[in-house]
Amino acid sequence: MTQVKSQDISMKSKKQHIRLWYECFQICKSDPSLSNNLKNSSDFYEEWGDVSVKFDEWWKSHKSLFEDLEVREVNKISKNPNVVNLSIPLNENITSILKEVKYIVNKKQTEKLKDLGIDSTDLKSKVIKQGKYSFTQKEIKGVFQYVNLEIYKIYLSMNKPPLNRIFLMEVRKRFDERTRSKLSRTILNIPSLKQFETIYTTNSSVDDLIRSVRRGNTSIKKTITNVSNGKFP
Repeated sequence: MTQVKSQDISMKSKKQHIRLWYECFQICKSDPSLSNNLKNSSDFYEEWGDVSVKFDEWWKSHKSLFEDLEVREVNKISKNPNVVNLSIPLNENITSILKEVKYIVNKKQTEKLKDLGIDSTDLKSKVIKQGKYSFTQKEIKGVFQYVNLEIYKIYLSMNKPPLNRIFLMEVRKRFDERTRSKLSRTILNIPSLKQFETIYTTNSSVDDLIRSVRRGNTSIKKTITNVSNGKFP
């Protein structure tokens, strides 16, 4: 079997990573076991609105949620975890106000870094460039996540069948039907349908691949659980 090489296809676009987040969230909404998590993160995802539509349609009206933030006057309380809501009296000395604001922002930034597992002690700046919704890690294995997600979606559409040769053949078939996708040519190390018929004719002949897909399912399920808690990946 031919292994996929990372240089065959890449996913560097922030938008495409957000697409993964969005599609994982869609799966969360249909998983009863994650209902409590979604209830707890409902405020966090409130501004995402209707997520039953295709990502590209949703993106048109929601891409601003992922743009960098700026200091501005607002007329309602923000529930964004990267924002501090302050009440600033206009009848106070501006020097005193700025001193108090600096103290509060510094404290909140330190807490935020701690939540991300970052020690702020040795940092020159506590600023982490983040949008309204931001990723929880700097580097994301986009292609790896995407392939795992697509296979998992097929797995769910088939009502969670046994992971065996028949399932792998169905995955291969569905990806081959995506004539516009590079992934149809580089998906993991799944053989062609012809190879399944002539070479890989038993479950034991694809044991390694079955284990690989099982690990991929476990990995993406962990990501989906994280998403239900308001974190990606």
